[in-house]
Amino acid sequence: MCISATVSYSAAAVLVTTGLYAVQQARRLQPPYWMWALIPVFFGLQQAFEGRVWQELDAGNATAAVPFALGFHFFSHFLWLWWLPACSCLVEHGKIRRRIFGGCAIFGAFAGALVYSFMLFHPDWMSVAVREHSIDYDFSVPYRSSIHLPITPAMLYALTILVPLLISSHRQVRIFGGLVALSMVLASAVYGYAYVSVWCFFAAVLSLYIVYIIRHFVAESISIKV
Repeated sequence: MCISATVSYSAAAVLVTTGLYAVQQARRLQPPYWMWALIPVFFGLQQAFEGRVWQELDAGNATAAVPFALGFHFFSHFLWLWWLPACSCLVEHGKIRRRIFGGCAIFGAFAGALVYSFMLFHPDWMSVAVREHSIDYDFSVPYRSSIHLPITPAMLYALTILVPLLISSHRQVRIFGGLVALSMVLASAVYGYAYVSVWCFFAAVLSLYIVYIIRHFVAESISIKV
């Protein structure tokens, strides 16, 4: 994200600590809810990878930053594409919604694995640089695809993640989805030149809201038992 390695590492420390607290709270619930609690932890690890990217770039080692950039992209281009839809699916009660969310998770896993495998096998196609106090990740494929989609890959990415969040039967999940959608729009409008880095930072900060979601699920579970 913006500014420096210090910001990324500080965010990582806060997110991992908060996430571990959420995991502890989620142990009172069924395993599907544990996946929600792990979201801040994973965002924290992602920010830690970006901290290392910052360090290498500050030292003038752009090539050495690429492996850590690939670690960052494991989350942005693979994990989040199926983890967030799966989280929504596993706590959803409506059958139709569960099928939609499950479909998004399966599609996200397939698309993410395909894209990320290209990154892993062709790290030379990736370049990393600092641009206006943010990290600009550029993955340039040296050939053009003949496949023309009716929507852009960025829109497809957003829909895969946002649809299960925004139409969830859980109000708290819908609020989280709305915040994520707003962060996407803001990152694209203001920081389009470094969208991936900036949006992931925004989403990481928003993932702190997961603690409230877990606490709500715990309270709901206790009231049902009573």
